[in-house]
Amino acid sequence: MNRHTLPAIALCLFGSVCIGAAHAETLNVTEAWVREAPPTSAVNAAYMHIANPDKKDQIITGASSPQFDTVEIHRTEIVDGMARMLPQERLAIPANGNVSLEPNGLHLMLIQAKQPLKAGDHVEINLSLDGGATQKVDAEVRPGMAEGMDHSQHMQH
Repeated sequence: MNRHTLPAIALCLFGSVCIGAAHAETLNVTEAWVREAPPTSAVNAAYMHIANPDKKDQIITGASSPQFDTVEIHRTEIVDGMARMLPQERLAIPANGNVSLEPNGLHLMLIQAKQPLKAGDHVEINLSLDGGATQKVDAEVRPGMAEGMDHSQHMQH
């Protein structure tokens, strides 16, 4: 062992501990689901509860899915009885707080499915966090149009 080996090993171990610590305080995502949509629908939506156990705000800056061309953060606004989907550049999850993505509110707009989804399927969603980290979410496809919005009918931006 030469004189550079031991410091190199120590640096690698220290780096691994630091990397592990950076990922220790991630978001807790529960109840992630996607509403089953008609096969001809160009858009769909994902919903979930996101809790932030960290002592500082976490910012979601975007999302993606290998099963959709595009994923956007949206907020539903009802104006004169018509639903509008307003894109959001980011979504703040407050320190020690939570945010719910739900029908007729904040949600992830899933645009152009690469193949039709049916109840029981799963959608992989990757949340992009401020600072470059990502978090994978598994969302189950649930049957039919539950109460709320049919995203195939409301694409006003």
